[in-house]
Amino acid sequence: MKFFHLFAIVVLSVLPVWGDEAGAKRVLLEYEAEREAWVTKVNAAADVEARRELWRTVPDVDDFGQRLLHQLDSAWKKDWFLDYAPKLLELAPAFSVTPLPRVARTPLSLIRDSADRFHFESSKVGPLCMALVLDKGPTTRRFLEKVERIHPDKEVQGQAAMALALLSRELGNGGDVAQFKEQRIKWVRKAIIEASKVKFGQVTIGEIAKDFLFAISHLEKGMQAPDVLGWNVEEQALRLRDFQGKPVMIVFWHTRMEAADKTMALLRRVEEGLGRRGLKVVGVASEDRDTLRAMMKDGSITWANWVDDQGKIAQLYQVKRYPACWVLDEKGAVIFNGPPGPFAELTAEALVKGLKRK
Repeated sequence: MKFFHLFAIVVLSVLPVWGDEAGAKRVLLEYEAEREAWVTKVNAAADVEARRELWRTVPDVDDFGQRLLHQLDSAWKKDWFLDYAPKLLELAPAFSVTPLPRVARTPLSLIRDSADRFHFESSKVGPLCMALVLDKGPTTRRFLEKVERIHPDKEVQGQAAMALALLSRELGNGGDVAQFKEQRIKWVRKAIIEASKVKFGQVTIGEIAKDFLFAISHLEKGMQAPDVLGWNVEEQALRLRDFQGKPVMIVFWHTRMEAADKTMALLRRVEEGLGRRGLKVVGVASEDRDTLRAMMKDGSITWANWVDDQGKIAQLYQVKRYPACWVLDEKGAVIFNGPPGPFAELTAEALVKGLKRK
């Protein structure tokens, strides 16, 4: 308890207002309303330049995280604590894993440890387990394993099992590949049996489990990437399977994302360099055709694109955040999956060089 007392002193030395449940609810509602209003403005922006300007006014998620954490600081033992703690992790992930000044602890670790100390047997631990997937560290993993093993509520055990399965994607193939694959399937099976109908956000654990099984079969390194059939800006059919024999870089993007300029610059550079040497660069653009045609005309776009204004291709590839990138070898197997950047570019370059040696 000494640590929690110390943390309260540190936080109160920065923020003068003592938090409570009403305060936590107010902070959350204010942030969600502010974010929704901003998204509406971005979607209604007249052009790319207007969207670029709006990104400079994005609601401050770190300020939201600090304000909500302050409300939670007075409530480590309160039952309502677990109604809001997962929201902090979900909505302010970067803030949640950044050590706080003078405390040398992250908000995530504070929330996890207080849940372990004061709320372990609560049924509300389930949503927290899912939110803790944000952290890849061993302490969080041990907490989830403990919940999955001994929590008195089977539904909570199921949610912890699903969280462990999701974390397993960060481990690649693990050490003993066969044993590792068997364990992750056991976790998913338990999640489906015990918590299939439990909702996390807008989806159920059962739906998350289904997506997970698809991902480890088709979207992870070494797996055959899902084929894509769609239409380009000229309304011509474009199929991923037609590119076999060439390495492929697929990038999901749109002009409303924060990294739009940086991502488009990377795609132009890769198309100019590696595209001429055998790499097929193709975007999946969550934009309407008129916008894409205008960008092709002014030279902003130099690579091929699927038009994905309905989000069907992004849904197939389970894209949650933009931009996202896949690099495939000449046989269509996944070699890289992550944000576009230097590592994706180096992976593509290595494939092009390897193709020339064959």
